[in-house]
Amino acid sequence: MADETSVIRKRAKAVLEAGGMLRGRSIEERARWLEATAKALAKDAPLGREARDTLPKETGSSDAMVAWALRTTLDTVRRDALLGLAEEAMEVVGGRPDPISLLSVVLAGNVFTASVRGIVVPLLFGVPVLVKAASNETRFPAFMREALRRADAELGMTMDLVVFPGGDIDREAALLELAEAVGVYGTDETVRAIEQRIDNRIPVIAHGHGVSVAYCSARSLALEAIDDTAARVALDLAAYDQRGCLSPQVIYVEETPGRPVDGFAARLSGALEAVAETLPRGPLPEPVGPAQTQWRGLAEVEGTLVRGREHALAINRDGAIRWSPGYRNATVVPVRSLDEALDSMTAFIAHLKCVGTDAWTLRELGARFSENASWKAYATEIGTMQTPSLDAPADGRPVWEGLFRPRRR
Repeated sequence: MADETSVIRKRAKAVLEAGGMLRGRSIEERARWLEATAKALAKDAPLGREARDTLPKETGSSDAMVAWALRTTLDTVRRDALLGLAEEAMEVVGGRPDPISLLSVVLAGNVFTASVRGIVVPLLFGVPVLVKAASNETRFPAFMREALRRADAELGMTMDLVVFPGGDIDREAALLELAEAVGVYGTDETVRAIEQRIDNRIPVIAHGHGVSVAYCSARSLALEAIDDTAARVALDLAAYDQRGCLSPQVIYVEETPGRPVDGFAARLSGALEAVAETLPRGPLPEPVGPAQTQWRGLAEVEGTLVRGREHALAINRDGAIRWSPGYRNATVVPVRSLDEALDSMTAFIAHLKCVGTDAWTLRELGARFSENASWKAYATEIGTMQTPSLDAPADGRPVWEGLFRPRRR
C-alpha cells in the first residue's frame, strides 16, 4: 500500500513544523524520551510483545532472532549512552551546533533494526525525521513511531513514516522537498540513482553496499581461548542470518604449524551448531536457495567445505574470496599475519564497514585504521560486530555527520 503524494507532503510539513518544539527541549529531555521509547519496545512492554509476535513473519527471521535483535539493539538506547554521544559530538563540532530542520531517511530492508540509529541519533540532536520504509519491511519503523509517541505524544510528532515503491519519482520528490538532507540506506545503485535525481540540491548521507570481515590472531586460537573465539565469531555470523553489512563474510585466521586452520573451522562449525539451538536460522528466501547451492558447490571444488545443519564454511587456502549469499555461509582464509589479512582486505576496502577481531589485536587494528585515511572501516571486538554502540562510526564518518549546518564564517 503506497502513500499518496499529498499524504507524504502533509506528513513532511507536520514533522518539519514540530521541529521547533523538539529543538526547544534540552538534550537531557530528549535523551530521557528516547530511552523511554526503547523501554516501550522492551521485552515485557505491551508494544514490545506485539512487535515480537508480528516481526518474524515480515522479516523472515526466527522468533528467537527477532527477540534477540530487539533486545540487543534497544539496550544501546540508554540515557547515559545518548548523553555520552551528545558530549562527544559537541566536543568535535564545538560551540553551539545548528541542527538542520528536517532529515528524510530512505531505509533498506535487510536488517530491520538498522533504522534505530537512523532515527534516534537525529532526534537526539534536535533534527525531526521523515522515514521512507522499505516496501517489504514497514512494521518495525511503525513500531518505532508508536513507541516514540507513547513515550511523549508531543515529541513523537517529530518522526513520521511513509511507504512507496523505490524509484517513484513524484513520491520521492515529495519526501525530499522540505528536507535539508537525506540519509540513504541500500545498494550502491539505489544511492547513485537518488543522488542523480537530487542533483546536489541537498546533501546525501550515503550508506551503500558494505561488507565486513573478522580476524583471529594465533593468540586467540590458543587452547584456553579458542572455544571463546569460535563462540564469538559464530554469534556474529548467525546474527540477522548474516544479511547485513556488519555480518562477517570472511574470517581471516592466523595459522601456525601447531594450529592449522582446519581445527578452528571445525570448532567454529560446532559453535554455529550451538548458536542454532538458541538463534535458529529463518527460512531461506526463494532466490537464496539456488545461490547457496552454487556457492557451496564451488567451495567444495576450490577447497574444503565444512557443512552444518544451517551453515557452511569454505576453507580457501589460495586466498580467493567468493562472496556468499549470506544465511550463515562464510569463507575461512588462513593467513600468516595481520599484515597479510589487511593486504587481502584492500581488494574491497571501499566497501569494508567493520572488522571484528580478538581482544589481543583490537588496539593494534584500531591504530592501523587511524594511521591510514584509506581505511573507512572501524574495528570492534568479535562477538559485538552486530551490536554496534550508538557512537560507532557510519561508513568512516561520525554518526552525527550531516545533521548540523556548516558554520558561517
